[in-house]
Amino acid sequence: MDGAKKKLLAALVIALVITGAGLYSWWQKNTIVTAGQFSSQAAGQNELAAAGKADTVIVYISGGINKPGMYELNKGLRVLDAVNLAGGLTPDADANRINMAEVVKDGSHVAVPIAAAGSKAGDGTGTRQEKISINTADKNELDKLPGIGPAMAERIIEYRQANGAFRNLEELKKIPGIGEAKFNKLVNKISL
Repeated sequence: MDGAKKKLLAALVIALVITGAGLYSWWQKNTIVTAGQFSSQAAGQNELAAAGKADTVIVYISGGINKPGMYELNKGLRVLDAVNLAGGLTPDADANRINMAEVVKDGSHVAVPIAAAGSKAGDGTGTRQEKISINTADKNELDKLPGIGPAMAERIIEYRQANGAFRNLEELKKIPGIGEAKFNKLVNKISL
């Protein structure tokens, strides 16, 4: 090999080493530590690092998520931020069953539920089924609720007329025929 070829080969090797080091550095910053990779030694190191980072929290996110694992977030961020950091929701995730506005707490586990087979997963855009107001609903609207037939709907309206508007959802249990079990079936479908 002559001198020019050696210099070209050396420059090429140096360029490859620098590119490789840069890619490795970038990859290390963007690697997610998953629960299986989180050893006790790493846990100790992270606890020491976390002691110096009082303005961050560690959260574990799993379920209907593209990149489940452990994430470090700034304090005050919401579940939505954790979901976005974890690559977003999978197509079968049920976003309607998780509070995206909740502030994540250090050490918390965000479990994104998977939609039941045959049901349409929510898109998290607020397209939930409207809740029925027990203070304004008529007999036909109340009759649509699970376990509420025409007679029970009439009792709810009579109670409302006699006592005024419901002050809280729990007050519904004062109506004969609405016990704890029936109330639990209704609570996510009603509002004041």
